[in-house]
Amino acid sequence: MPPRPAAIAALLALLAVAPGGAAADGLTLTVLTERTGPAAAAGAQLANGLADYLTMLDRRDGGVGGITLTVEECETGGEVARALACHAAAVARGSVAVVPGSADAALALLPRLAAGRVPLVASGYGPAAMARGDALPWAFAPPVTVWDGLAAALAHLSQDGSEGNPQGRSLAYLHRDSPAGREPVPVLQALAAEAGLEFRAYALPDGAAAPDADPWRRARAADPDTVILDATAGLSGAPLRDAAAAGFPLNRVVTMGWTGEDDLLRPAGGARDLTAKGLRIVTWHALTDSFPAFDQIDLLVVDAGLSRTPKEESAGPLYNRGVYAGVVLAEGIRNAQALAGRKRIDGAEMRRGLEAINLDPVRWKELGLVGFARRLRLTCADHSGRRPVTVQEWTGARWVQVGDEIPAPRERLSAPLDAAVAAQAERAASGTGSAVTQPREPCPARP
Repeated sequence: MPPRPAAIAALLALLAVAPGGAAADGLTLTVLTERTGPAAAAGAQLANGLADYLTMLDRRDGGVGGITLTVEECETGGEVARALACHAAAVARGSVAVVPGSADAALALLPRLAAGRVPLVASGYGPAAMARGDALPWAFAPPVTVWDGLAAALAHLSQDGSEGNPQGRSLAYLHRDSPAGREPVPVLQALAAEAGLEFRAYALPDGAAAPDADPWRRARAADPDTVILDATAGLSGAPLRDAAAAGFPLNRVVTMGWTGEDDLLRPAGGARDLTAKGLRIVTWHALTDSFPAFDQIDLLVVDAGLSRTPKEESAGPLYNRGVYAGVVLAEGIRNAQALAGRKRIDGAEMRRGLEAINLDPVRWKELGLVGFARRLRLTCADHSGRRPVTVQEWTGARWVQVGDEIPAPRERLSAPLDAAVAAQAERAASGTGSAVTQPREPCPARP
């Protein structure tokens, strides 16, 4: 059921009086935040990184292309119904892009994108179908989809300590008990079977589980060799501490996404907490702040009191992921302005700008982020890039890369991806009476 007009009007009123509201001649980007609710610890850090980067561009450069940017937050608390209403309000207000904040919000919004004609940009936590620009022209998931990251985690673990032979080893997969959390299970199960890994999935509820039903304790009882923790749909509480409390050594865990438990990495009072030593994370960007652009964020945003992030916490898995998302949005705007020949753009022009992204090493250097991330190139047909990722391990003091880059298994995921796109179209048609994969102009061949 679409949000009622009264709900949209109420949200528009809130956006109109939000701090830093859009100037008449500015561009508005809407972020569906999760600063409250079960995944608040992670949601706040992601939103802070994105807002701080774009605020820095406003303060330093006057925005992008001579026009100011406003990041409007619409709080969802992790509730899909609120995400739908926030999206409707953003479309009505004229936002040029919407950031969904979680995989569950992204999945729920896919059927509404064709009518709204505003790009939905989920960096690193987009459901797999969002990579297919030929079928979902308003959905973007740069630089990897959830499936790509999970496949990389499995590829890493299937070789970990096995001398290249994973036969007979076991894998536990823990995920949020939600539509987006459950969506990767069949694909990951199939990939595990191909690798010769025994596979068991465990759903993590948003609330506390009874002791005899606690997923971590059930997983620990099965004594898997390795664990993948999927946080892309958001996880409640402190799942890594729950794992440790259940007797799970965190050096056997690889996360896709992050739980927001930075206190495991930076304990209060300066004391070292080695609970997380050996924990690994799948990433496509650096996890430090040793870049000129971060210095500018500190100087112009954090030190100026314009950030909601304490200075000592202005770097980490989620904050940096927010910065990455901010780069993608700003580059999309810059490209759209060049293609349209004007500063002020709309959603359709923003889509074309995102499809023209080509973040090569030269451009990363120009942005003050040389070495922060790898090249990203999007096209009309490819809305993800599906870039190689790395696995980084926490030493107790810092993150260090382990192993080589891991490419996305495009061929192995091709058939499941086609099926996911078809299933999404069927769900959209049954819910709205029209297909989400509406015809679009043919995508030109990639040079």
